[in-house]
Amino acid sequence: MVEVSAINDNQGNDTMAQEAQISSRIDAELKRRGDSILAELGINSSQAITLFYKQIVRQRGLPLATKMPNDETIEALNEDLSEQRRFSTIEALMDDLHS
Repeated sequence: MVEVSAINDNQGNDTMAQEAQISSRIDAELKRRGDSILAELGINSSQAITLFYKQIVRQRGLPLATKMPNDETIEALNEDLSEQRRFSTIEALMDDLHS
């Protein structure tokens, strides 16, 4: 359900408010988990919904999902590469791969 408020302009005319309110029902666990991820991103659900709608308008359709990296990706990003072998040429790398 979408609620759009009408306000009176003091001349007896109703005008549309600058903001609209969206009311939606979702599973409580889904909301809790989603709010937790949004908090990690530093935004609240109202900000996320606004971003979502802006992308719908911009792309003229549903936008692609933005994802947090999974545990495997986070582990790979944090991996210490200081002891990894380095190669000065592609040929040296290929020779090492084929040995």
